[in-house]
Amino acid sequence: MPTYEFNCEKCANAFSLILSIREFEKEKERIRCPKCKSKRVKQAFSSFIAKTTKKS
Repeated sequence: MPTYEFNCEKCANAFSLILSIREFEKEKERIRCPKCKSKRVKQAFSSFIAKTTKKS
């Protein structure tokens, strides 16, 4: 599942959420800062890691 990173514009708290793509699309307007409960959050750009299995 993807990890989404956010920054709160009110208290400057950085936090991450692990959500499926479907959950993120459904909930993105209701995401709140876990520290101050503000809805003024912006998604941060982050890198990703693709985990693959090694075939023998």
